[in-house]
Amino acid sequence: MKRIALVRLTALGDVIHTAASLQFIKAALPDVHISWFVEEKFAGILEHNPQIDRIVPLDLHSLKKERSLSKIISLRRRIEAADPFDLVIDVQGLIKSAIVARFAGKRVAGLDRHSAREGIASILYSRRYPVDCADIAPMRFARLIAQALEIDIDREMMERKAPYLFYDPERDRAKIEAFFDSRRPNVLLVTAASLASKTYPAARWIDVVRGLEECNVLLVAGSADERRTAKRIAAESSARLLPPMDLDTLKYSVGRCDLLLGGDTGPSHIAWAMNRPSILLFGATPTAMMMQTPINLALSSGVEVHPCRFDKSDRSIASIAPERIIRSARSLLEK
Repeated sequence: MKRIALVRLTALGDVIHTAASLQFIKAALPDVHISWFVEEKFAGILEHNPQIDRIVPLDLHSLKKERSLSKIISLRRRIEAADPFDLVIDVQGLIKSAIVARFAGKRVAGLDRHSAREGIASILYSRRYPVDCADIAPMRFARLIAQALEIDIDREMMERKAPYLFYDPERDRAKIEAFFDSRRPNVLLVTAASLASKTYPAARWIDVVRGLEECNVLLVAGSADERRTAKRIAAESSARLLPPMDLDTLKYSVGRCDLLLGGDTGPSHIAWAMNRPSILLFGATPTAMMMQTPINLALSSGVEVHPCRFDKSDRSIASIAPERIIRSARSLLEK
């Protein structure tokens, strides 16, 4: 096995959790060349990683707006022009990711029809493996990769992982660095998520910030709507809103902070990947969406949720008391 490719196109948190396996692949197969097919807007999270030999960004998202034959042909040629692979592993388990994997190589490994989110995708694989969807996120992806490559990646190894997200050390960070305080704990607060069911209410975040007055709380927000909400939090508390950031600067900021607070969303999972303290809030999704450690905690609303299918109308995350978050934050910061 000389050249392999991973297909994990989206979403940000899943790309992050899949990347946890890279260090174990390289440890078991030090000479293997690893390529990664990823949606273009998430490619930045993988950049500067010495364990990835080639990143192949794909603009599949644009096909939703314009499904022209020329675009599809161009995309296929880009995929097929990548290196010839001994094995392609589709970690995502969707029809679109299975098609990408099939274009990339003849030998394709993926989830069996009972494990894949879109079971029909499994017909495009030459090798199929079972994975329990109720397992914690990084281990779900690791178990598929380990079976496909016939290597060992177990939970104990994952718990001892080295930090594995990297940023450009040559970039000028002066504008972002000016927001950090050398005299107080720096707390990053990820204000929003992709779904309302994963988003903690702004009014409750305001209470959390007010309860952490001894900290330098910095707000992370991306879209225009998210920034409007973050500005409201900043206006009614001592928190400050960080400038818009690309993924490289976001990785730097998480690596620089003393604690990250947020919901079950991609930017929040960067903290676990970089071995930084974090507290993540869960309502509609199970706490198995992250790996808990002594410094990476999950606070749940307590509502019973299905391990594999999530109710987008569930707003139980709002029931998590700000006092719980404040107590947990102070406990971690004291450590």
